[in-house]
Amino acid sequence: MIKLFEQFNNEQEIREICEKYKIKNYTINPDGSIDVDGDVYLSRKALYNIPIKFNKVNGDFRCTDNNITSLENCPNEVNGDFNCNNNNLTTLEGCPIRVGGMFGCSENKLTNLMGSPERVNGYFHCSNNELTSLKGIPMIIGGSLFLLENPISIIDTSIRVNGDVINIRLTNFDRKIKSLSQDKLKILFEHGVDYDIFRKDGSINDSRLERLFKDFNI
Repeated sequence: MIKLFEQFNNEQEIREICEKYKIKNYTINPDGSIDVDGDVYLSRKALYNIPIKFNKVNGDFRCTDNNITSLENCPNEVNGDFNCNNNNLTTLEGCPIRVGGMFGCSENKLTNLMGSPERVNGYFHCSNNELTSLKGIPMIIGGSLFLLENPISIIDTSIRVNGDVINIRLTNFDRKIKSLSQDKLKILFEHGVDYDIFRKDGSINDSRLERLFKDFNI
């Protein structure tokens, strides 16, 4: 079994793990973490954890299609895309603080998005989870938002989505919400909490919804 970073005794063990997983162009930091000037691909490696402590990754970081249950040892910063799709994650705690590209966490067991970066410059894909709350989702999403196939029924936090698409197919949102145009969905996700649109049971306060769109001339 691969040792966790806390058990590493010397640089040779770090180098052996980097060689095993074909991690190149790396620098070992004084605390034993590594910076990588390029991409890191740990997908389909039958991993149960991230096998080495990362600090900064200048390219993409992908650990999809494993059995990972924790994002401990993930990079603090990823300048490219970050993708942890198709694992056994129940929390995003430990994920990068900063992501320069897209963020993918679909096909896990997440019930909320606590631990997400505050901002993601690309799209945010969290489909096929067990989400009942959006708490923790990035405040600003530079690309599109994909929420499909989650049991979520309310918007309980404010999000600014700059991309062209907000996909809420196969969720438990009221059909009135599902039928909204993309422009109205963006306004709803960003300002719906301020107008207290959703009741606790997921039902809609129609008058407040109408007032929201009227105030924004949409």
